[in-house]
Amino acid sequence: MKININIEELKKDVDERKKWARDYRDDVKRKSSYVAVYMGIVSAITTVCIGIVAFLPQSSTIFGIISLVSSASVTVVAAWDGIFRHKKLWVTSAMMLDALMELDTDIRHAEKSSSGITQNQTNKFYSRYKQIMKDYNKKWYVIRE
Repeated sequence: MKININIEELKKDVDERKKWARDYRDDVKRKSSYVAVYMGIVSAITTVCIGIVAFLPQSSTIFGIISLVSSASVTVVAAWDGIFRHKKLWVTSAMMLDALMELDTDIRHAEKSSSGITQNQTNKFYSRYKQIMKDYNKKWYVIRE
């Protein structure tokens, strides 16, 4: 069944999805960055504490406990990131946002052309929109498997 798409509704859909993609991309980027920074800092703290235990035996109890707890927390954060794969989600959402922005630009340029947008062009823009969303969902499912 062929549907003649309304260009205004399509533009609204693209704008809403761009806003969602931008917000989601920023969220997973932030989480990915936090994980990387946390793991680096806490791993360094663990190493320093282990070194202190070796050189200052009188402080071994407290620094031994700190190194044990910090090492365990890195393991937990690494497992959490392994489950959610924030970096991959960040890249995937950025790719979707880029494709949506390209589609939006093409629609705006077509609207400004001397002939305007035909129904056929509108339907093609809608097909691109649906393909962008299908591609994103497929990538999301692969990441979440």
